[in-house]
Amino acid sequence: MRMRLVCVFAMLAMGSMLRADEVVGPMVGSVSSSSMRLLYRPSAETQTLRLQVFDADEQLVKVVTEDCDAKQDFVAHFFVSGLQPATTYEYQITRIGDSPKVLVKAGPEHQFTTATQQRTGDRVVVSFVSCVDVEPTKIWKEMEKLNVDAVCLMGDTPYIDSSDLDVARKKHRQFLQMPDLARLGQTTPVVGTWDDHDFGKNNGNGLNLREGKPRTRQAFVDYRAHDRYGNGREGVYHKMDLGALEIFFLDPRYFSQTEPSPVDGTQPTCFGWQQWEWLLQGLRESKAKFKVLAMGAIWQDKKNSETDDMFTYWYERDALLDFIKEQQISGVTLLGGDIHVARHLKHPDRVGYDLHDFIISPGHERTITGLDVYHPSLLWSLVEGRQFLTVTADTRGKKPLLIAEFRQPDGKVNRRVTLTLDELTPQSRKQDLSDQMRAHWDFNEGLQNQSLLGSRIDAQSHGGAEIDQTQQARGGAVRFQRLKGQYLNVSQSFLDDNSNAHTVSMWFKPTSLPKHETGERSFLLESTAQGESSNTQAWHLSLGLRATSDPGKVNLQLYTMTLQPAASPGAAPKQISQGPFDFSVDREQLQDRWNHVAFTFDSKSLRLFLNGDLVATHPLPVKGPAAEFGGMVIGGHRAGTGRNFDGWIDEVSVWQRLLDQDEIRGLSKLHR
Repeated sequence: MRMRLVCVFAMLAMGSMLRADEVVGPMVGSVSSSSMRLLYRPSAETQTLRLQVFDADEQLVKVVTEDCDAKQDFVAHFFVSGLQPATTYEYQITRIGDSPKVLVKAGPEHQFTTATQQRTGDRVVVSFVSCVDVEPTKIWKEMEKLNVDAVCLMGDTPYIDSSDLDVARKKHRQFLQMPDLARLGQTTPVVGTWDDHDFGKNNGNGLNLREGKPRTRQAFVDYRAHDRYGNGREGVYHKMDLGALEIFFLDPRYFSQTEPSPVDGTQPTCFGWQQWEWLLQGLRESKAKFKVLAMGAIWQDKKNSETDDMFTYWYERDALLDFIKEQQISGVTLLGGDIHVARHLKHPDRVGYDLHDFIISPGHERTITGLDVYHPSLLWSLVEGRQFLTVTADTRGKKPLLIAEFRQPDGKVNRRVTLTLDELTPQSRKQDLSDQMRAHWDFNEGLQNQSLLGSRIDAQSHGGAEIDQTQQARGGAVRFQRLKGQYLNVSQSFLDDNSNAHTVSMWFKPTSLPKHETGERSFLLESTAQGESSNTQAWHLSLGLRATSDPGKVNLQLYTMTLQPAASPGAAPKQISQGPFDFSVDREQLQDRWNHVAFTFDSKSLRLFLNGDLVATHPLPVKGPAAEFGGMVIGGHRAGTGRNFDGWIDEVSVWQRLLDQDEIRGLSKLHR
């Protein structure tokens, strides 16, 4: 008898464990000021559930009935409307039918709060995390302790790496069943988007996973409680308006490579036409003080062989940012994940104000040091696991604030960024020469950079090139001796990749010029591929001197390199070298004389200015933005030696915009 009882208890325990393994939720999803969505999977069996919603006085205010069936993996999705803003409700779920039973009992552990309609006088805190697998983590407990208003899963949450529907559903279940996350989701909205691993394939796009993506989307829809999923048939994009803060959850996977881009029909899309129009309309109509454009991928180049970042789709990214600038949309920040490194970038004056770009990754312990790459707009990075981000929109004071905090589960804040709405609002002001100046070496006392990028792009002397105070355009100049192979190297980039405009300005005084009928060349400056002297072609910026067929002339010679569409679907963009573009100058005008030279790039042409005058316009045979940028050699060639300049160079400046002729003429007169 005792043995029989033990067996019975064992069978009951096993049954209980199986049932527990089948349960997902309840989990609160999208909320608005008047509605809420919630999902619940009580078991793997068909049944009908009733959701009851109670107010603070325990009065029943709403009843919704939903079926659980195999079509949606036995998950019930509840939608409750007609609620009051900024109000907390409790909920209860009951199985109805032949064997009615209360499955989820109303109480403090089963409640939700609707969003506020207030645009000011409120505080909203949202947490973001990406790259989390099914493994213990204290992140969820820390989010619960912080009492965040929403949890945003930013992709690779979880890792699925399969387009098999059963596999995808199982991994979603396991992820949402993690005890701390499950408890958090009972009271806190859990929403988000996907990235490649929950989309179904590493570096996956809409083309290379075209057969499997409807299945991974189905699993995602089953296990998220959102107000929409893409266009209703494809994609998973959606947004959530929390009053002071509106979050746009973007889908860079489902539509990518599947149709022409809405901004350039010759190139493949990332977001797709419908998502693109939805996003622009949403940004145009948004009343929130702050807007976050969030996705699993990153907005910049990962600097690896993969093509699932927005560098691959630079034309779409730049068109979006140009739209924000043209429409004067304030309060926008960018957010990405994916790369297993936490980062903070600031793109100066990109949208009419400085555009802040946050990358939060990973939520697990596995970091990727190789993706902690240099970027001229990078302010901070951290290669450390177990990271998440909180974004706080605080509009209670006279100056609305957006506060981003990179956090870890022990409560430590690794970085805090506080921005006022004024800082994220286009300002009407007169443009001056400091606007978008990315590099400036005055060579007065040393080789230090004087722009906002600071010491990270200080020049380094090679071969003994040094400051000379006796022959200068102003203050001091660098003396280069060709026979000694002297040059300066700037080891890191200072222009953003694929910039569509830049201007270079400098003074030079040659002591010798390339000899007639020799093929000699001497370079004033040339960009480098990786920030180091290299034979790799990378002349994004290139200005040099070369002899002509006329013994009394010498050429000012320009090269550039533009970025072009990928040669095949899913491949990286390619670089097109263009040049030489020559302009002949009298030797005696240059020899042993200070001359000011400037050139501009606008994606369509190179314009050359000499001593303030526009002397040449060179149309580009292959139009497009500048190719990926590295560092630069001043007074030499990318190979370091062999084509070096002989003489003095002074006041080298680079802007990430077009200077007009009046500005350039002013520079040419400044030191004469």
